[in-house]
Amino acid sequence: MCAYRHPALDGVLGLPAAWASEQFPSADELWDCYQERSGRDLVDKAFHMGLAYYKIAMIAAGISYRHGQGATSGNGYEGVAATVPVLLDAGLAGLDDD
Repeated sequence: MCAYRHPALDGVLGLPAAWASEQFPSADELWDCYQERSGRDLVDKAFHMGLAYYKIAMIAAGISYRHGQGATSGNGYEGVAATVPVLLDAGLAGLDDD
């Protein structure tokens, strides 16, 4: 859920993603709120966020591949490939911060 806050999600979906809206809490706020309300100490945030961004990047790569093969219908898929390195960079940047 925290990774879906990244603005690159708009490019994966081909339209503005509700989760990427600034009206929702940030990823850090979501993480902290979950810990507080669940009473659980979540560890290895950088690892989990890095993995989440990697997974979304791989989904985007699959969508882009299928679009390139003509296996998608509708609009909005043209920019999906550009989101892959952005999401991978976000995951790597988070790992560097930890």
